[in-house]
Amino acid sequence: MKNKHRRMELLAPAGNLETAVAALVAGADAVYLGLGKFNARSRAENFQYRDLARLLEFAHSNGQKVYITLNTLIKESELPDLLLILSEISKLMPDAVIVQDLGVLYIIRRYFPQLTVHASTQMNIHNSAGIKLLEKLGVKRVILERQITLDELKKIAAATTMELEVFIHGSLCISLSGRCLLSNYAENASGNRGMCRQLCRRNYRFDVNSPLKAALSPMDMQCMELLPELEKLNIASLKIEGRLRGPDYVVPVVKAYRKALDELPEISPESFNMIRRTISRPAATGGYPGFGKWLQDEPQAVFGCNCGTIKAVNANGITVMLTKRIHLGDKLRIVDRNNASLAGFELTEIVKDNHKVTAANGGSTVFIPGKFPYLDGINHLYKIGENGYDCKRLAANLPEGRKHIPLEIVLDAEGLHVSCKELPEFEFHSENFAPAQKCGVTVEDLQSVFNTQFEQYCGKVQSVNISGSWFIPKSVLKNLRREFFNAMLPRLRQLEKQPDSGQKALLRFQSEYRRQEAASATAELPENTLHIPGFIAENDLAFWRKRIRSAAQQGVKDFAVGNLHGIMLLKDELKALEKINIYAVYPLPAANSQAVKLLQLLQVAAVMPWVELPQAERNNLAGKSPLAMLELPEDCELLATRVPLKFSKLLDKHQQAYKVVYDAGEKLYKLYGETPAVKKFSEAEVY
Repeated sequence: MKNKHRRMELLAPAGNLETAVAALVAGADAVYLGLGKFNARSRAENFQYRDLARLLEFAHSNGQKVYITLNTLIKESELPDLLLILSEISKLMPDAVIVQDLGVLYIIRRYFPQLTVHASTQMNIHNSAGIKLLEKLGVKRVILERQITLDELKKIAAATTMELEVFIHGSLCISLSGRCLLSNYAENASGNRGMCRQLCRRNYRFDVNSPLKAALSPMDMQCMELLPELEKLNIASLKIEGRLRGPDYVVPVVKAYRKALDELPEISPESFNMIRRTISRPAATGGYPGFGKWLQDEPQAVFGCNCGTIKAVNANGITVMLTKRIHLGDKLRIVDRNNASLAGFELTEIVKDNHKVTAANGGSTVFIPGKFPYLDGINHLYKIGENGYDCKRLAANLPEGRKHIPLEIVLDAEGLHVSCKELPEFEFHSENFAPAQKCGVTVEDLQSVFNTQFEQYCGKVQSVNISGSWFIPKSVLKNLRREFFNAMLPRLRQLEKQPDSGQKALLRFQSEYRRQEAASATAELPENTLHIPGFIAENDLAFWRKRIRSAAQQGVKDFAVGNLHGIMLLKDELKALEKINIYAVYPLPAANSQAVKLLQLLQVAAVMPWVELPQAERNNLAGKSPLAMLELPEDCELLATRVPLKFSKLLDKHQQAYKVVYDAGEKLYKLYGETPAVKKFSEAEVY
């Protein structure tokens, strides 16, 4: 049964405090952001705890939300650092934590159950079976894989009551989420560790004689026209990609979508004009209509729009013939004829007809002073950001974050009763009040009085229960609030001296981890194992359900699963899982022992370590894994995609060759390197 219709949340990216504040002021309902470690955008500025606390205070005071990304895979040796971060996060209580690693999910559900969990798109959840299993594991929301068609999304949404989040705007990846190893393979920088070097945006040759071409670079996503359709599906959240972008990108995009969402079911031409004016690569509606037009033939590795051609260079600057308007404060980037980025700069001076101007329109020729010694020949000027979206001052002046104190209020014939969840033994009682002759005290009245700041704390009313109708003057309510806070403050200060729930959870984990014993064993897949693919489109679930039942009837007892949906399909179709053996294999990631413990709870018998782990990290994992370790395959693909790749070979600028293979089992195109990826990752020193 579907949830009742909900308002779609507009979710914006935030790489730093200024961008987060700007996005919220522009109309975003929520922002998502990363801390310094363990998030999929390590190149973003990211957040410190102090700024996160200030942002949470600002957002919550305006009814907006903040989600924290912990969406990378975690090595065994990093578990202590992860626990420290979760301990600190639990004190701040963000609205949700976005996770990729099954170990992070296990740790949060076991040790920090007060935290809400959203499943990252990096989990590669793309069908209703995967969603169903995550719901059983206590996940509140699933951020769906981006390579899903609108037809598939309709069927997925109809099959679940879970909150679904989808991307509607921004850059796309050629690979399925969580399944791209190309950056790590070529440059020792794993996308699953937040260090993607975006090799898909680079130019390649099809053979030694062909010209360079952006063969793997997708168009950007822009889905304003689909908003009415998405609203019918009861989608919970609409996500804008771009944590590496600043306010000059995020604000106009948020404003455009905010206006469009507020206009639904109709969208005005002005909203469409607003989104078209934002800076991006050439854009389309992503994979919703299919994947045949996902790629663009023209080079587009550089983000932004071409605003002019550089006609001349001298020691003092460049002469540019403009195709689009530029303005002082814009962020510009110089790009060579091969679409390689040479340098970026902020525009501080424009000279037109020997006069300094603040702006110049397309069609004019201008001189931009500066030192550009690296230019040679004809180059292009790209606009990658516009001026006018500065929120530095507002962000800098945010007050310090206060600790929220959850309050429960009861008003009845015996008076006003206020209790605090942080102090279960403490309760405040007042005298009784006269029945109201006309307008009695409302829930909103009590919330406005007790949702207030006091010293380093802030009252946060969780529930109000009014029995009867009572008259209480506003001045009396304020006096009662003062009495309540004065009585509670000494107890809160005493509580601060004791270990908090986060510290207790940390100590509990450390104690259990020290006692954790490893299986210290290896395992092999039996010969007649049925492999349930890592990717199964929603429309193909029925086929795999039937195949699983048929295999079981023929006596097959061994099943290898490459995604959580495989476990759910086995649970649904075979019921008695104790009579079969389940093996977790690539691309289902097991990078640490806590991920293995979660898989063990799901009745998995043995696991394959994550393919990107170097041998030393595999040894760390084996030393703590409660399940036997499977041998890795001889090789695995560097990326997997639903986008038709109409070539069989690629050469990069170093003449390193890659081959493309179509996998009929998963219905995916896969890219392989000359050197087996597993061998290369195994011999690496770091990950």
